[in-house]
This record gives sequence, structure tokens and C-alpha cells, in this order.
Amino acid sequence: MLKEQKIRDLTLKLIQVIVWFEILWAVVFLISMVFQWSGITEQLASAFFGAGFCGILLLAALTLLNVTANMNIISKVQVMKYAGGESAPEDRQATLKILAVSGALIAVVVLSLWFAEFQAYRIKAAETQSKVESIVDAKLIDEAIGVISSDGKISDLSSIRDALTATMNTGGQLSVIFPRKVRGVSVYYEFTAWSNWQSKEEKKISEASLQKFLPRSGERKKWDELIAGRMDTFCVPHGDNLRMFRRIKRAGGELVLLVDTSRRFDYSRSSFSK
Repeated sequence: MLKEQKIRDLTLKLIQVIVWFEILWAVVFLISMVFQWSGITEQLASAFFGAGFCGILLLAALTLLNVTANMNIISKVQVMKYAGGESAPEDRQATLKILAVSGALIAVVVLSLWFAEFQAYRIKAAETQSKVESIVDAKLIDEAIGVISSDGKISDLSSIRDALTATMNTGGQLSVIFPRKVRGVSVYYEFTAWSNWQSKEEKKISEASLQKFLPRSGERKKWDELIAGRMDTFCVPHGDNLRMFRRIKRAGGELVLLVDTSRRFDYSRSSFSK
């Protein structure tokens, strides 16, 4: 019964702490709605709401544990009353066994979720690769390489990218990456969906203010192998999404197609000017 009393006292203290946490959380949430705080990032907002939800779950679990401990105390008191003051010996390993079983269940749940997420990533990667491979031999690719090699108009490259996008049905997720010689060094530039703000101008590609492509930290090694010709494609996870690269080389030049499933077309510059 001493074990149950310790559990009861500990859960009561934790319940008090979490109740005050939920009260303060609700106050902060109400103030943020009144003053319309918008400086918080999406990740921090998810963490904030997740903390409140987890607090509610933890409060419910501790309440149930406290009630269970009280019921055990009452049950043991009644047993002692009718057994003449004798109590059954306590199993000191019982708590450790319960914690071990709980930990094992959590491990099973986490591993199951990881496996499900991995399978979903594989399916999404296979679908994305299938879309990319469907246009590798398309005439539009040859036209894009020709426009880039001849330093054609940026509007022509934009039209080709839009046509490739329509063919693959990827929206603003498709980018065209291509090299340009800058003082004898190959510099890769990225033409994205939101580059359309300047693509209507009748400028040459070399005159357009395109952004340089910089691979992310987890992509650097594979990117170097890609442009060196040691591989043609690779895919890397990016949160719940993925980024797939496909290098296409022709006699007249080369380009790299990038499909980033986390990108949306409404992130374009024109959406910020409304």
C-alpha cells in the first residue's frame, strides 16, 4: 500500500503542475488570437498546439493513474480489515515490469509508424520518379537544352517549363537547373515556378536575374556525384515530402530536373504583391 500512496501523492503534484500549465497555455492562446500574432513560424505553431494537446493527454493519464492508486488503497484497506490486519506482501518488481511493458508497447507503436512512413515515402518516390522518367525522352527536353545552350529568351524557357509541368502534373514543384559558364567556372542556376515574375520579359537567359542553385546539406555529396556524371538521379526525404533530381545530358548540353513535393505555386512572388 505504500507504493500506491507514493503514486497517489506524485500524480497529485503532477496534476497540479499540468493544470496550471494548461491554464497559462489557454491564456497565451487567447492573447495570441486577440492580438493576431503572426511572427510565429509554422513549426513553432505546431509545437505550441502539440504541447497543449499532449498536456491534456498527460493530464487524463495521470488522473486515471491517481484514481487507480486510490482504488487500490481502498481495496487493500478493506482486505486488511477483513483479514485481521494482515496485508499481502508487495511485489517491488511490479512497477518495473509495468514500465517495461509500457515501454515495449511505445516502441512497437513508434516502429510501426516509422515503417508506415517509410512505405509511404517509397510509394511517393516511385510515383515521382515515374513522372520524371516519362518526360526524359520528350522533345520538350531537347528544346529546353537548345534554348539554354543558345542563350535564348527567358520567356521561351518559361513556356517549356510550363509545358513540362503540365505533362507531369506537378504544378510549381518542378524546377529546371542548368549550368552557365562564369569566368570559366560552371555555375548552376535554378528556374522555378515563381521565376515567372520575370519570365514574361524578352530578355536572354544570361541577362535574367536567376537564383543560383545551392544544394542542401544532405544533398551535397549526391549532387556532386550527379553533376560529375556518376549517377543520373537521386532522391532525398524532406520532412513529409521529398526532393528528386534527374540529370539529362544531350549532345548540345545538359540540365537537371528537380521535383520538390513540398513546394506550392502560390509561393510565387506575385502572391506577395497582392
